[in-house]
Amino acid sequence: MATSDDAVVGIDAVGRVLSWNRGAERVFGRPAAEAVGESLAELFPPQVRPELGIVLATVADGEAVRHVESEIVRGDGLPVPLLLSVAPVLDGCPQGGDGKVVGALAVARDLTEQRLAQARLAEVEEQVRESEALAHVCSSLCDVRSGTVQWSDELHRIHGVEPLDFEGTLDAHLRLVHPDDRRRVRAALHEAVRPGSTGPLELRYRVRRPGGEERELHVRAHPALDSTGAALGLRGIGQDITDRR
Repeated sequence: MATSDDAVVGIDAVGRVLSWNRGAERVFGRPAAEAVGESLAELFPPQVRPELGIVLATVADGEAVRHVESEIVRGDGLPVPLLLSVAPVLDGCPQGGDGKVVGALAVARDLTEQRLAQARLAEVEEQVRESEALAHVCSSLCDVRSGTVQWSDELHRIHGVEPLDFEGTLDAHLRLVHPDDRRRVRAALHEAVRPGSTGPLELRYRVRRPGGEERELHVRAHPALDSTGAALGLRGIGQDITDRR
């Protein structure tokens, strides 16, 4: 525990810090000499202390609490998001006894890098959505086994269907294909995932929006294969080429 990257803090029955590892020094930005003997709650900002109090009360009753998101303000003023788990520590007891809670062991993990990665991913996803909208490019994923279909935001826009209104099935996808093109598209999709099929699927077809407006798509899709080479589904990229006609 002394070398753990996580903060590992031992506290007594009234919440005073008894032990403070190097991970705690790094996460909280406080040396052990400054933290040991202090109330654990005082090391958390006022707005999260009520929630921490509930956690400690639960642990005092002998029940562990795991993976609670919280936050602290380090000694240098830097806010740090945490994932907190606290387990009770029991004293020695006779065989068959429940034991008495004499303290707790708290483990806190710094979520800063994870939150930054999530924010970066959200930023990239937003850039992708903007790029798709500007180029009228869309993407889709079809699972052959379950018959489910996932559309990108731009593909919903091209079809004129809100995400909550789309059933997410292959049949729902095909219902929006122009009736004159539907049989051809269905046959091409089945052919693309047939054992022994070669090459990517490439199609041009029309879709009919709920209001009756028609759009034309150019789609290119590759089968997604399992370890045996069997097709699990199709990953496709399409573009609205209506304005090119």
